[in-house]
Amino acid sequence: MKKTFKIGEYVVGGIIEVISNKEKITINFKDYFSKELILSKIFNIDNNNVLNDIDTFISENGTSYYADKITQYIKDNIKLPEPKGWYGW
Repeated sequence: MKKTFKIGEYVVGGIIEVISNKEKITINFKDYFSKELILSKIFNIDNNNVLNDIDTFISENGTSYYADKITQYIKDNIKLPEPKGWYGW
């Protein structure tokens, strides 16, 4: 699955792209005009803190508002495993 968020000047580059499969979620920051990749990070879906890690990564390179919107999109559209251990979502 692939979803692109065209945000503009509030995030690095202006575009955030979310790409996922059964094992990982990739977050790409791309240039708004040239669509060149500026920044990218891969997150393992099996990690209990995957949503927190994604939220932190996007907040550091954009705003907490858009980090919340994108993590909510991920929760709604990507099947994440049940949390293990005493900490979870």
